[in-house]
Parts: sequence; structure tokens; C-alpha cells
Amino acid sequence: MVFHVSYKSGLTNGKRNVILLAMIQTRTSPVLSFQPLWTPEVARIVSDFPKKGIFLTGIEGSDPKIDGVRRNQLKEAHDFYQNYEARLEKIRELGITWLRFGMPYSQVHAARDHFDFSFCDKVVKKCGELGITIMADLLHFGLPDWLHEELNEDQYFQNRFFPGEFARYAHAFAERYPHIRHYTIVNEPYLTAFFSSKLGLWNEHRWGDGWQDDRPFVNATRNIAQAAILGRKAIEGVWDHEGRKEELIFVQNESFEVSTAAPGSGREAEAERFNLRRFAVLDLIFGVRDETMRRYLLDQGLSDAEYEWFMDYGSMTKTVLGIDHYPTCVHTFYKDRTQDNSPTDPYRLYEITKEYWERYPLPLLHTEVNAWPDHALSLCQQTYDAMARLKQEGYPVIGMGWYGDDLQVGWHVAMRGPRSKEENPVGLFYKGDAQPVALLFGQLLQTGFPDRGETVDVGTWAAHSF
Repeated sequence: MVFHVSYKSGLTNGKRNVILLAMIQTRTSPVLSFQPLWTPEVARIVSDFPKKGIFLTGIEGSDPKIDGVRRNQLKEAHDFYQNYEARLEKIRELGITWLRFGMPYSQVHAARDHFDFSFCDKVVKKCGELGITIMADLLHFGLPDWLHEELNEDQYFQNRFFPGEFARYAHAFAERYPHIRHYTIVNEPYLTAFFSSKLGLWNEHRWGDGWQDDRPFVNATRNIAQAAILGRKAIEGVWDHEGRKEELIFVQNESFEVSTAAPGSGREAEAERFNLRRFAVLDLIFGVRDETMRRYLLDQGLSDAEYEWFMDYGSMTKTVLGIDHYPTCVHTFYKDRTQDNSPTDPYRLYEITKEYWERYPLPLLHTEVNAWPDHALSLCQQTYDAMARLKQEGYPVIGMGWYGDDLQVGWHVAMRGPRSKEENPVGLFYKGDAQPVALLFGQLLQTGFPDRGETVDVGTWAAHSF
């Protein structure tokens, strides 16, 4: 075995951090792999999870306001309010003991300092009886209407007062459920800002003046990142005040995206902006200082004092980086259109995850993917293979998820337009009936992930055209 050592610059908490990479080449494999050096913090968090990894699913509960209509996937998608016991039992029968779950924030935060936890109590109790660990998902694309109506402020994620009010909810949630210690404060913060304040599809329906104008997006980014930080601090404050012994873990998931300008498209600058913009919210939440990002944010309306606040209070401690990635997260900019990849295109999860990890060297938990039945088995297996490969190469992988447990509604059209109420049969189950992907996921769960450094089956990786 021959070791070639090189150094790569990474970013963490506003400081340059040297990450040691060992290039390993064996006689049995011509494939070069990189072994990232874990920090003590990363190693400690990884040790908190089973060695073979965790396999999780989630209850879809998105609740954005779209064209004046409040969506509630918890109700629309095989009514979880009515079927929660049976759905949770099906999940447990499959062997799954980890669950992403959260009440639609717009429904539970009914008014200032008034929270309706009545249904959440039932779900938490049932999960406890079944031995299911909840990763609490506090904000999943929607905000209560009263936040801007009562305060006479800009709507939804443009509202500068929403972070403080949301932190009150995070505080109340942490007080009520002392045994829940895994939290996603804001689900997919980049996508939340992008859909609401760049594409103009949801909530405030804002967009800038062309691709170069990101002022509404950056305003939403500021508010969402502040909500994530204040929400985290509120939860930590409850734990410190009550002297709780078990460690909090924050699972900050994000949509892992990338864009490329097609040759001759003339859209190279637009693709470059996209590939910078995708990191904006996480940089602020984590306190990652980057001069190119700083210039972009200040040019689009963030003040220097605001940027420094995020550098001071953002944090990557006690944090896992959650990977949400679909084939459609890969975008090609042509001259007259933008085209997203399909499930039949080469799957780029492996390479994109490495790119994100170089910027945020944290423990990695794959949290979200799904597909329609024609492609579900292939995508599930390819996801497992990509994450297994990363773990074997030394990346701190702690698990994989299929999202969610049952059907969804309207996601193929972003929950907009005349087809927005159509069912999407992308879950492990369809109205309680196990789908083929559930059987595969259950088998992968039983197998688990290979240990770090175990032999890589080169043929397996090559077969998937990474």
C-alpha cells in the first residue's frame, strides 16, 4: 500500500482549517480514494450512532402558502392525523427506528406564545411505545399567517420579526419534550429561500429583477439563518437551564445542488452565481467566513454588521450535515432553457457530497431521496452504494434515509397549478401497502454500511457511472 499525502484547504467557523487527505492506492484496485482526517468533534458525534449506520424515513409535513392556499401534506398525503398509529407501526415493522417528524409550523404556532401540541403529543407518545427515535423537524417551508398580519410586516420569509417568534416555538418544544435530542431547526433552508424569494413559487412569491438581482433571496436568507441560530440557542438554553445530561445533536439538512452551463449557452456567469448562492444560508448558519460569499451577500443587501453577527454566532458544533439530493438537483443551463437531470441520468450524489463536505467537514447523514416506482429500486440502491463508498473512503457517514414513509401530493409540480393535488407514490408504502422499495430498504437496513476502510468493490462503483 502506497500513501501519497496532500493538503486541502477547508472552511470552518470563519477560519481556514487544514484537512489532511491520504491518497490510497492498493495493488488490487487502480481506484484512488481519499481518507479525510476527522476532527475530535466529528469522531465523537459519529461514535454516538450505531457503527453500521442508521436508516430512517420521515413523515412529509410541508406547509407552504401557495397562491393564497395553505398546503398541509400531513393532512393531504394519506392523512397522518387519522392514520398515524398504523403508519408508525408499519415503519417499525420494517425495522426502522429513526424518524424525521415535525408538526407543520403554521398549524402548531397558533398565536404569539400559544402552541397547539395536542396532536404532536400523540405522535411522540406512540413513537416512544414503538421505540422510534424522533429527529424533530421544526420548520418545513411554511410560516403562520399571523406573523405578518398581526405585526403588519412583510410577508413570510421577508418578515424580519419571524426569527424571534420562531425561537419562542423552539423553546416551548424543547421544554415540552425533554427526551427529544435530535433537531432539524429549519429544513432545507436554501430551498426555502430559493422557492419563496427567488423563483417566486411559494409564500411571499418574491423574485428579483433577473438572475443577477438576489435581494429578496438574500433578505429571506438572512431571516432564515437567524431563525436557525436563534432556534438552536433557545433549545440549548432549555437544556442548560434544566441540566439535561444527554448531548443535543443538530441535523442541519440541505438540498445538495449543482448547476452547469452548457457549451455555447452564454450562461456561465449565471451558473457560477447559482453555485455560490446554494451555499449562502449554510455559510451564515455555520459561521463560515468566505470572502467571495461576503462580497455577494453585501452586494445584495446584507449589511457588514449583519454578516459579522453570523460569523460570531453561527456554529458547526454538535452538528450533522444532512444530505437531501435528488437527480433533479442537478441543473444544466442551456441558451433557451434550464434542464434538470432525470433518474436515468448519471447519479451525482457521491461527487456532490464530497464538494459540500469540503466546505462543511461535518458528520454526514443522508436524509432524503425518493422516486416514483419505475425508478425507486435503482435510486435506492445507488444511494446506498454512494454513501457506502464514501464511508469506505473515510468520510464520516452515519446513515441513509428514504423520504417519506407514504405517498406525497403535488410535489412533481411544486404543489402548484391544476395538477397540484395529484398523488405521488414515492414512499416506502402506498396507503399502508409496502412497495418494492420498502423491501429493498429493509434489506439494506439489515445489512448496514461497511466499516470505514473495508475493501471497496471497484466493479460495483463503476457500474453506477459515478
